[in-house]
Amino acid sequence: MHQFLHSMKHYAIFFAVIAALTYVLTLVLGADKVDLDKYSTVTITKGDTLWELSNKYHNHHHLTTNEFVKWVEDVNDLNSDTAQYLSPGDKLYIPVLKKELHNQVAIEQ
Repeated sequence: MHQFLHSMKHYAIFFAVIAALTYVLTLVLGADKVDLDKYSTVTITKGDTLWELSNKYHNHHHLTTNEFVKWVEDVNDLNSDTAQYLSPGDKLYIPVLKKELHNQVAIEQ
């Protein structure tokens, strides 16, 4: 009986450790998620580049051009190779809050 209790104690510790690791991994992996509902999308036109988009919206974000490009690549699952081949009609999330663009449009009207 003593051996059974000792064995159960090991199983309980093992499962507690697994549960704790699962919880921590969930928190860590979930922390990198961006709430895309808050961010604007742009439709790519012929000749657009990520660097040009960064410059076009520079009054609406506080990132360097490289940070802007990296954010767009990460969020839209692009890499430096695929980012070179943007096609007209592609829609991309950009690190500009929707409310920022909405406020700007309201001011200009």
